Amino acid sequence: MSAVHQLVLHPALTSALKVGSTTVGRDKLYRAIQYLARFLAFYTLRKGYSNETVARLSALKSTLALSRKLMRIGKPLEHLQAAVKSLDVQDPFLKITALGRQLGYAGYLTNDMLVWAHTAKVRPFTAPTAQKIGQRAAQFWLAGISFSILSSLYRLVDLNRREQQARRVGASEKEGDRKVELKTVLAQRSAVRTQLLQDALDFLLPAGTLGYHNLDDGVLGIVGVVTSIMGLRSQITKVLGVANK
Repeated sequence: MSAVHQLVLHPALTSALKVGSTTVGRDKLYRAIQYLARFLAFYTLRKGYSNETVARLSALKSTLALSRKLMRIGKPLEHLQAAVKSLDVQDPFLKITALGRQLGYAGYLTNDMLVWAHTAKVRPFTAPTAQKIGQRAAQFWLAGISFSILSSLYRLVDLNRREQQARRVGASEKEGDRKVELKTVLAQRSAVRTQLLQDALDFLLPAGTLGYHNLDDGVLGIVGVVTSIMGLRSQITKVLGVANK
């Protein structure tokens, strides 16, 4: 009983439950499993596994995708609120990219809700209409990611400039402030680079839906797993704090 007690109250399990209690944490975990199933369905099909095995993995992928769409109902309103708040950003370029990103994601998730309604038979559409809605969702998703990439590139240029300034030897009384600024800039640049890499990889997913490249489900499945883990790691840091990086 003591061993069970220690296992149930183990700090790692407590931390996992804390992250899992957030909607974003669950979504990233489900997303990782969804794209892993997408990869495995493709892999097992290519390797000649039984139709039953392939069907089970495909069903898992589809079920998780549908569940995630349901979890995100109402999410467009959050992005619309963020779009309004972005109007207070002072830098004109960052204001435009933030507004474009939030509106892009709001449009994507709105159409994604319609996809869920059709797939779940809540509000069925004709096949051509359903296909058009799916394509429109991918277009909005691609637009949101594109604005996020532009924002990251712009911020990297500014952070590189700030780093060069912070590395210059200043007056002795300002040496402490210079070191603090340099540490802040390096931390921000690391975060922006991570976001840029995640966006660049995620860009491939809607681009594939729109037919802009010919990457197969195996590659896109791995891409989805990687970006899901990156997003989950960011959520873990956000929920548990810097000490858990």
